[in-house]
Amino acid sequence: MKNSIHKSSLLISSKKGVYSRRYDDIYFDKTDGVKEKEHVYLNANDLANRIQFSSKLCIAELGFGTGLNFILTWRLWKKIRKPNSSLTYISFEKAPLSKREMIRIYKKFKELNNFSDQLIQKLTDNYKTNRTIYFKSENINLILIYDDFSSLINFDFKADVWFLDGFAPSKNPEAWDNSYYRNIYNRTNLRGSLSTFTSSGSVRRGLTLAGFNVTKVSGFGQKREMLKAIKIEPEIKLKVNLNYVNTIGPVAIIGAGISGASLAYALRKRNVECYILEKSSKIANGASGNRLALQMPKMTADNSPYGLMSLEAFTFSRNLAKALKAAPASDGLILLPSRDREIIKFKKLLESGWPNDLIQRYTDKVNFFNIDNYIYMRSSGIVDNIEFIKRLIDDVKVFLNFNVTEIKSKKHNSKIIFDKDGHTLNAKTIIWANGFNITDVCDKIPVKPVSGQVTFLKSNSQTSKLKLNFSYGQFFSQSFKGYHQIGSSFNRNTNVNFNQNDQNKNLSSIPEFLKQRTINSNVDLNEYRVSVRSSTKDRMPFFCDLNEIKQNNSEHEYVLGGMGAWGFVYAPYYAELMVRELLNENPIINSKLDKLLRINRLL
Repeated sequence: MKNSIHKSSLLISSKKGVYSRRYDDIYFDKTDGVKEKEHVYLNANDLANRIQFSSKLCIAELGFGTGLNFILTWRLWKKIRKPNSSLTYISFEKAPLSKREMIRIYKKFKELNNFSDQLIQKLTDNYKTNRTIYFKSENINLILIYDDFSSLINFDFKADVWFLDGFAPSKNPEAWDNSYYRNIYNRTNLRGSLSTFTSSGSVRRGLTLAGFNVTKVSGFGQKREMLKAIKIEPEIKLKVNLNYVNTIGPVAIIGAGISGASLAYALRKRNVECYILEKSSKIANGASGNRLALQMPKMTADNSPYGLMSLEAFTFSRNLAKALKAAPASDGLILLPSRDREIIKFKKLLESGWPNDLIQRYTDKVNFFNIDNYIYMRSSGIVDNIEFIKRLIDDVKVFLNFNVTEIKSKKHNSKIIFDKDGHTLNAKTIIWANGFNITDVCDKIPVKPVSGQVTFLKSNSQTSKLKLNFSYGQFFSQSFKGYHQIGSSFNRNTNVNFNQNDQNKNLSSIPEFLKQRTINSNVDLNEYRVSVRSSTKDRMPFFCDLNEIKQNNSEHEYVLGGMGAWGFVYAPYYAELMVRELLNENPIINSKLDKLLRINRLL
């Protein structure tokens, strides 16, 4: 599952324009790159017409390059799209440009700076994981897959338009392997189209053999011809674009923690009607209710599915927290070994080629901590739990003190939900996202309770300046609202009472170099919190149709759960994937990781 990313080897010169040394080819026409891209990709695919008449559009691209195709598509989309329409833009790139290189390129395109600045700001130089970027105001999902084009087989989606934008076949023959054409065909909707700057006979034959209707058309500038193609089959059945509200809404989400809030956010950004039911008197009353949570990936040295999934989720969720301004401005986590064998693991991680943005060797140059050669995770950090959840559900109705006691089916696949006081609400779809309490609905759901106690330690004059977080089997946060959060304990029970032993363990576990700076802090024994998490045997979440486990009038009921102690890493990502599946949208995940979404692995 390891990808084969390499550097782009960019050259910018007055003679060659924007040029790749590696492939000995240009990224676009040096005289007018914008008009070239518009001619070859936007106009050739009749993109303006597609945008005006589509409520959901998916564009796929082989070769993200400078991102100019995406930016021009974005500009056109913003200008003429229908209200409430959505765009998914999936792009594969083996030789990504760095943020610094992108900045250099777009100095040439002042008229696009409003778009390029936003894009570059959201990019990262971490190329070991897919990158999903959401542009809320235009309802665009940009999905960057940093891998060679052969990885296309690992992704299951259907595109309406393809931009084949790799370097010329003579310069980059790997990008034009004949096996790819059938994969592209299978991932293209009926009447879907594609275009490419090349008119190569081998490309034309490959596309034709795959099933496309291929034609030569006029190229741009000095390029006499190019290719465009369309997928046509004998019997064309036009799909009706159903309104989301009519397909699954209104959606009742049970639980106002990070899972429920993430589901609500994913639904509302698609204009799906939804509301949240919470049995307690406030949001985030369960495992999500600590003052803060740590967002970091579970790094592996062997590119295991678990490690890659964790990285996918972390990247998505961390970016979302920052976009919603629910994370402190300062990032940074120092990972310390909690046992000797972890020193060996750390060494392997540092040697495995992860980018510095993600992990690097930490050396305390100012000798403040008196530690050396541990892992520094620059992009990891904390999130303000309550603020994050509030921002996720900003425009969502929440019914507090609503303890669901009964659900009855009505006509037309609708349901009526009752609470203990006899209040009722109507819904078409129900999603249970209420942590360990889901076992009250069905005791066959494979989750176990794990209670955890965190300790809040007052910051002092030294520690209040601390802008780093520490993980050492447990967790010591940077100063946050006058406190450091420490913990958490792990007890396989449902006890939410204060535990003095857990309090003592939390405090005694603090590394010595931190103890020296916190010894004068007063520990208020009232400053603690205990909650129960919902954990699975492999410590990975899942979502499922409730009917997979419980055959008892549970149609249109679903479950999202098993977040354990990692809800603020996994929940936003899993919620996004779940909603995409419910709405029959294109998936954004490598199919090899799909089993880590499913409950079957746990049964």
